[in-house]
Amino acid sequence: MAQDYYEILQVHPRADQEAIEAAYARLRQLYDPARLEGAADELVELARRKRDAIERAYAVLADPLRRTAYDAEQAALGRALGPDQGEQRPADGAGVDARPDPGRHPPAVELLDYRPLPPARRTERPRGFDAQPVLAARGRQLAGTEARLRTLLVGLAGLFVLVIAISLAVTGGGGPPPAAPVPTPGPFDQFEPLIPQARQLAEQTASDPQAWINYGNLLYNSAEIVRENAPDSLLYQQRLSRWLEATVAYSRALTLEPNNPATRADLGASACFYGAGTGDTSFVRMGIAEARRAAQEAPDNPRVLLSLGHCLVSAQPRQVQEAIANWQRVVQLAPPDSPLAAQARQLIAQYSQ
Repeated sequence: MAQDYYEILQVHPRADQEAIEAAYARLRQLYDPARLEGAADELVELARRKRDAIERAYAVLADPLRRTAYDAEQAALGRALGPDQGEQRPADGAGVDARPDPGRHPPAVELLDYRPLPPARRTERPRGFDAQPVLAARGRQLAGTEARLRTLLVGLAGLFVLVIAISLAVTGGGGPPPAAPVPTPGPFDQFEPLIPQARQLAEQTASDPQAWINYGNLLYNSAEIVRENAPDSLLYQQRLSRWLEATVAYSRALTLEPNNPATRADLGASACFYGAGTGDTSFVRMGIAEARRAAQEAPDNPRVLLSLGHCLVSAQPRQVQEAIANWQRVVQLAPPDSPLAAQARQLIAQYSQ
């Protein structure tokens, strides 16, 4: 069956032109080729096919005449196939420009909901779970560049304090009021100051795989901390592209260091989270393939098995039993008091219900 252009643009069949334009602009930005510079060929090809589908859908839905003809064709196809085979649109016969009639009740059942899917409803932790102790260990670790990045931030803060102290000494405490204090980053923004420096360092040392891994880890942590604690928020929607950027960073690292199953598993998890958040199952399939390959290369690596489980519960339909089996292996392999074991037990308890 032909692809549904409304589903591709993630808009309702009754969406007005402004909503279609906004959806098109958002999706074009998500799949901008600039985000995939240096990525693996498979990832670039997936994004290219997605962009082609978006362009085809927009070319039809942005043209009123073509859109009307498309709606009529889809309605006729639905009637020809019957209610169990056709595309199950609202059965009120409304055209593309129809608006709800206040004097008429809406259909009792609408089998397909064409609104954009909510981002990442598959939280792996209860809403009230205190994630902060785990976040520090669950977050991807930085090596080599972390000290330099943090030292730079501390140095800038120290310079700011020194300037204020000199100003007070010269003026004797008088003069204009002191500058407003620098706001403290919120819990969701703790990785944000480090991302630009990490990207710059990776680009400057493009042949260093660890620099790309560090950059990918920061992008991963930036999206993961919101996914775990506020998956339905606007902030998470804004950070979904971080998953895609993380896959590109990990892909760059793997071109330099192919035999790194932990990085390959992180690439797979990033692709799965991105696909789950955007509703793009092609990224979920790619992520599962990468995570399975990593598990074949390192079958006893708890971090790899944990990421594979994340991908398996992102699939449609979810592969829950296999995911739980992998998390049980994590519990067996990781130290009992380690964050990896603690998270695996939490995931097992959640998905066993």
